[in-house]
This record gives sequence, structure tokens and C-alpha cells, in this order.
Amino acid sequence: METKQRQKMKILIVGTGLSGSSIARLLKDKGHSVSLIEKENYVGGLCITRINEDSLKYEPFGARTFHTRNPKIKDFVTKFDDFNGYTHRKGMIINEKLFPFPITLEAINDFKEKDKILEELRNRPKEIDRSNFKKACISIFGETLYGYFIHNYTSKMWGTDPENLTAEWAPKRLEFRNNGHDDLFLGQWQGIPVNGYSFLIEETLKGIPVKLNTSCFNSDDYDVVVSSAPIDQMLDFKFGKLEYRSLRFEYKKDESWENNRYGTINLPQDARFIRKCNFNVLHKIESRKNFIQYQEPIKADDNNVAMYPVNTERNEEIFREYLKDICNLNICPIGRLGLFKYLNMDDAVEVAFDMVSVVENYLSLSVDKRYKIINEIRQKY
Repeated sequence: METKQRQKMKILIVGTGLSGSSIARLLKDKGHSVSLIEKENYVGGLCITRINEDSLKYEPFGARTFHTRNPKIKDFVTKFDDFNGYTHRKGMIINEKLFPFPITLEAINDFKEKDKILEELRNRPKEIDRSNFKKACISIFGETLYGYFIHNYTSKMWGTDPENLTAEWAPKRLEFRNNGHDDLFLGQWQGIPVNGYSFLIEETLKGIPVKLNTSCFNSDDYDVVVSSAPIDQMLDFKFGKLEYRSLRFEYKKDESWENNRYGTINLPQDARFIRKCNFNVLHKIESRKNFIQYQEPIKADDNNVAMYPVNTERNEEIFREYLKDICNLNICPIGRLGLFKYLNMDDAVEVAFDMVSVVENYLSLSVDKRYKIINEIRQKY
């Protein structure tokens, strides 16, 4: 979008996560007066790194692997910290055996239903059935592999039957591999900040005022407010509450790890936990002590922070009402919670790049144009 509004603007960013801190830096570097508020007593939101009592780095809100095919995004984040070159591989334990995920052709040899699985793979439809998440996954994997790898994991993660979820996420993140590669993100630049995500975001925000321990603001004091807070919360839940999922975490010290090729291992058959992460592998730390995080999916509520939007048709309808309404104000939503969209780490940064011209032109855009442009950006991811 051609930027028409070149004068210096006074802009508030609500939230200091990856999207909020990225757009703050981009707007600041374009000469605007930018400040941020953060409800916590630290910057970074859910994207933070801490160090435990054994001096081991870890992410308290779950593993944060960074990967991108976009050189612009790589160049931006590496201005603020070096990355360790970690290549993300994910395992999955089925019937006490460790399998790679994405599922590979070679791994099928370890299933007693091998012949049935191969027949289902041969008979997959040419086009993915996008009626719902379950049908899309069966189109990709067939019934048997879906039952082993996807159904229980998805039901636990999202707290609903996979048939109730929209299909859009499946083709973007799930695939069957017949090329022997078990890297999760093929052909992408990958890594984790050497000094951790908190350091990365602190460096990103250097020279930009941040007020901690507050979520209060008066939008009349700013030309535009860019908000990464949950959009339904921003509008006092006037159209109803959107559904989000959260995670509860438990930690194990010195527990054995199945295979150091995998930084995370999914646990679809576990009664409670969805996956476990080994931060020594993720951060490429040489230590005799492991630090392993187990993640249990739970409903987001007043006591459990919203982390993952639940993509159902009903939630999409509610979100569209909120987006239409917020476009009547001088508030522009951004990020995973503001846009009610599952965003990878690179997406969270790229959406900030996409939104810069929207913010600069916000005051001159009609309400309908704001809605159209933001919705188009959201659908890109």
C-alpha cells in the first residue's frame, strides 16, 4: 500500500511481544514518536527466555524455534542478536516407539498396519478435503496415520473434536514425507537467539519508551494505537468471548531424553501432556543436566493466559464482528491475539512489516478500507 501520510505520528503499542516490539522498532526507525505499554513487569510477553538454577536457558511459555524463508525477516532479527543455527526436528512417541514428525515413508515400516497405511496413501484424493480439520488431515495422511499421529493430539490441544476445527491450518503445517528428510522446516534459515528471546526483544526496543505493569491508556492521546492484546478483551467482550487455549507446564531435571536429534517430542497418547521439550537440545547447550518441559493443554481463562486462538467457524464469525468494530476506532490490531490467528515466529515479525503502512495511513483510510486491508493481511498467514 502506498504510504501517503508522511508526517510524524504519535503511536502507542500495546504489548511487547514479537509483533509489538517489531512494529515499534520499524515505526520508530521511520521517525514516528513511539511508546509501548506492557501489562507484565518485563518485556517480551510470551516470547521470553529465562535461566534456571543450573544456569540452563529455557522458555517458560514453550519452545520458540525461529525459522524463515524470507531474507528480510532474517536480516531484521539478526540485527539484534546472533542465532545458534539450531535445526528443528520433532519426534512423536506412538506405542512407546519414537517416530519422526512429519511422518516419513521409512517410518511406516515400524507399523504392523504397514500394508493398510500404504494403500490409504495410494488412495488419497488429489485435492485436500477442506471441509474441516479432520477431513483435511485424512486427505494428507489416510485414516490409520491420522488416528495414530493426529486425532488424539489435536483433540487434547484444542479441547474439541477435530471435526469442529477449520481446515486452513492443516495444509500449512502438516505433510507426509517421502524424501527421507525429518527436518520440520525444509529449506529455511533456522535458529534460536544465542542470548535468548528476552535479550532479542530488549535490543529491539532499545531507545523506545516502555511502561511496564499497565494495560491502561487513553486512545485520544495518540494518533494510532497498535494493539497485540486479545481483540475481544480490547472491546470488553461486547460480541462474546473468543476461545483461546493455554498451557500448563511441568519440569523434569536429569530425565533421560530419547534422541538428541529432536528438540521437542509430541505425546499424543499421554493422558495429560501434549509434548515435551529439551532445552539443552534447543539451545545447543552441553551439560550433564537435562531440563525438560512438559506441556499440558488447558482452557484459557482469567487464571491461564491466552496463547492459541481456537479456529472454529463460530470463532471466525465472532472475530469478524470485532474487527469491523475496532476499525471504527483509532486502534489497529496486530499479532496472534489481536488478529486471532496462529502465527509462527517469523509470521509475527512479518505481519509487523505488513502493518507499518497500514498504521501510517490509518487516519486517512475509511473504516471499510481498514477492515479490508487488515483482513487481507490476516489471510496471508
